[in-house]
Amino acid sequence: MKKLFITLCLLLNALYAEDIYATFDVLSDQTSDLGVSVSGVVGTLYVNVGTYAKKGDLLLALQNSEEKQAVESARIAMQSAQKSAEHAQKTYERYAAIADVIDKEKMDNYRYEKDVAALSYQNARTTLAMKEAAFAKTELRAPYDLVVTKKQTELGSIVFGGQTTLLSAMNPHMIKLVLKFDEKYWQKVKIGQKFTYKVDGSDKTYEGTITKIYPSVLSATREMQAEVKAADLMPGLFGNGMIKAE
Repeated sequence: MKKLFITLCLLLNALYAEDIYATFDVLSDQTSDLGVSVSGVVGTLYVNVGTYAKKGDLLLALQNSEEKQAVESARIAMQSAQKSAEHAQKTYERYAAIADVIDKEKMDNYRYEKDVAALSYQNARTTLAMKEAAFAKTELRAPYDLVVTKKQTELGSIVFGGQTTLLSAMNPHMIKLVLKFDEKYWQKVKIGQKFTYKVDGSDKTYEGTITKIYPSVLSATREMQAEVKAADLMPGLFGNGMIKAE
């Protein structure tokens, strides 16, 4: 009896299930227009359209020899201040161990020199960090794994900080399908339903799951939109398939 009931449920489910036709465009789920926050002149360009880069890879740099020299000078100053602070600390500790036989005024001087040297070292570290931050602003690094889709600059181009888009990029690993289907199915298509599809130019059949349904209708075509996550497809491709609605 139980098996018969399950069989009837499956038959009813199949009876009321409906395949809904949808077309789709393949898009990247993460795109960016990239630039730098300071003004300058493009001094080095490491990428071109179609170049793949890992997160953190250097894409381009402005002419930054002055900033680089400032970092090196600040690093040398910091290392010198560190040695002075370490020396002053050891001197103080050595005399503190025999403070009972050392003139109090001399001990105060050793303590003062230790504290001043420590402050100088801290200031040198802060200065180095500021110079490194200024240098980093002259470089454009990949904010995530990406492929360059458009290059809007060349060597020697003038850059206005925060206003110039230098490169456009997308994440090739985060791909989505944006589906379009007739608005009359707005109550039938739901998140979690399966979508079986093919991409133009390929006979391979893919399957995905609807992860998002857009909350409005396209007024020009009276179509609804939904999203399906995908992988290993080239953005810009087109295709069609069927939504398994229940």
